[in-house]
Amino acid sequence: MTQARQDSEPPLLTTDVITSVENTETDLAIHLRTLPAEKQRAFLSLHNNFPGQGNPLTSIIRSNGYPLGADAGCGGVFENISRINHGCLPNAVQNWNGLLGEEGEETVYAIKDIKEGEEITTSYLSGGTSKERRAVLKQSFGFDCTCKLCDSDEADLKASDERLSRIQELHIDIGDSETVRHDPEKALGYCKELLEILEVEGIKDDRVTAMHSDAARAAWWAKKFCEAKVISAGKSCIDRLDMKPFTKRPQKHDCFGAFSVNWKTKLEELPKERAGEEFEKWLWRE
Repeated sequence: MTQARQDSEPPLLTTDVITSVENTETDLAIHLRTLPAEKQRAFLSLHNNFPGQGNPLTSIIRSNGYPLGADAGCGGVFENISRINHGCLPNAVQNWNGLLGEEGEETVYAIKDIKEGEEITTSYLSGGTSKERRAVLKQSFGFDCTCKLCDSDEADLKASDERLSRIQELHIDIGDSETVRHDPEKALGYCKELLEILEVEGIKDDRVTAMHSDAARAAWWAKKFCEAKVISAGKSCIDRLDMKPFTKRPQKHDCFGAFSVNWKTKLEELPKERAGEEFEKWLWRE
């Protein structure tokens, strides 16, 4: 499905104004005073999850900050997006897009159908079992999670934790270069199992097929990644723009053919009918 962007906005304040850890509160206060009065009020009205536990401006940043990109060395707080609550099964996802606005904006995209009046939630975490999630949320954000997933009954929560643990294992298995090199069929099976558990499609690339010169399948996975990024981060998402050329020319990817030519295919071998049982068998080399 294709979703419209729910919101996007530039940061109220970024942590690159901080000159040192020791001067954090002072630097934030100095910069805050340079903002218009309404922006100052917006920042100070953000929730503080750590009242009485230190410097208030620093605590607001800690409670509401988002990194300005996956590898960014600084973060920012936002007038509206920073007010979105956490959910372990969120209906939206936030991303930094450096191509929007004057110097970049944080975006929020729906990843599920959201009914009128339903709360928008994003996840503050990258995964983990319920015990792991609760510990991180308590330590990093100062609250006990009471989302729908964490409040589910014991049997459902246990089943969820087992799936999440398996996802963590699969991420490790898929990233094992020795398995990809010497047993690519097993690695491809791990990818299939992961997608089945997640019940979503969209990974950055299929390194297994690319490393063994499978142009047809590598191009397909590049295409699926781009489609997924449109939903979660928009057409101007940098990751999508970086991946898009490989939908037509997967051979240009750095990983292509790195291990062998055992699975060598041409783009023309991608089936015209790209749904159904026969296509699934072809896709997973079954």
